[in-house]
Formats: sequence, structure tokens, C-alpha cells
Amino acid sequence: MAIQNKIRKAQASDAHVVPEIMLQAMGDIIFRFIQKEDRKEAIHFLTQFFKQKGNLYSYENTFVAIDDSGNIAGSLTGYDGDQFVELRRPILDHIQEQYNNTMILEAETAGDEFYIDSIAVAPIARGKGIGTELLHYAIAHARQCGFKKVGLLVDLKNPNAQKLYERIGFKLGHKMPFAGGEYYHMYIQLD
Repeated sequence: MAIQNKIRKAQASDAHVVPEIMLQAMGDIIFRFIQKEDRKEAIHFLTQFFKQKGNLYSYENTFVAIDDSGNIAGSLTGYDGDQFVELRRPILDHIQEQYNNTMILEAETAGDEFYIDSIAVAPIARGKGIGTELLHYAIAHARQCGFKKVGLLVDLKNPNAQKLYERIGFKLGHKMPFAGGEYYHMYIQLD
């Protein structure tokens, strides 16, 4: 099922669905933020930030894929990598205040790119090309906005995701630690 032209900018009102989809891609990291493996608390955490402006997980930075029935089938969150530190600040402040967590994560992006923070597809919608369509949409968005590169991280333990990104044209960059795991920074040049 192609969903081309059924991708749109997220809205704050999508908070009833999108954070649960996002959690699929970010579970381990969010659990480290809240210092427990509590799915309900993690969804609450993501929902709170999704509905607000000016942070990494905001609806402002998210695109959603809509299936033929009008349901949200996937999401992709991405932003200007040069704004990473500024967008991360509200998250770090909150986890320190709410969870007494003073962790400082490595930077996911060095900037100078449109950075794809997370991409996830609802379990019922997997295998239908939605992730690929979201990636193509994000690449086109980045190109239209004048970015010269799109980047993302892929877990070394997730070779299937790495193969998907390579099929789309992403190249392996440097290996780096992040949030207790090992990742490759992958990128695609747009010029």
C-alpha cells in the first residue's frame, strides 16, 4: 500500500496516538530518562513533550503517515541538527526536576544536517512501506528547506534498519556510543 501524499505535519491533537508509536523507536532511551521500565509513564513523558513547542519530541518536529482509514500509522520526528542543544534543554531540565536524573547524553548530531531523531510504524501497519515513505518525505522536506545532508543514528544491533536506510541511499558514517549502546551515524548527501 503506497501512502504517498498521505503524510502531513503532526498536530498537538495527535497526542492521543503518536507518543505510543514514538515509544517503539525510543523505549530504552525514554526508560533511562524516567529511570524505570514503565510503559504508561514513558507514554505520559512523550505525550507531555509532544504537545509542547520547542523541544526534541514536539509535534512541530513530527510528520505522521495516515492510512487509508484515516488512522495514524507511523511517525517521523526530525529537526535542524544545529538546534539540537536548544531543543534538548527542556528534556534534560525535566528529567532532572521530575526524576532527579542528571544524565547527560552524548550529542546525537553534530549539526549541519536535518537530523531524524525517531521513526516508527504502528505494529498493525508494518510491512506496507510506511517507514520508507516517511523517510522519503523527510528527505524531500530537508531538501526543500535547504539542508545539504540528512542524518540519523542506527543501533548496531538493528541490521534490518541499517539495510533499509542503505536501500534509500544513506551511507555509514562513524560509529559512536549513545545512551549505553553502540550506533552508526548514517547520512545522505542532498547536493
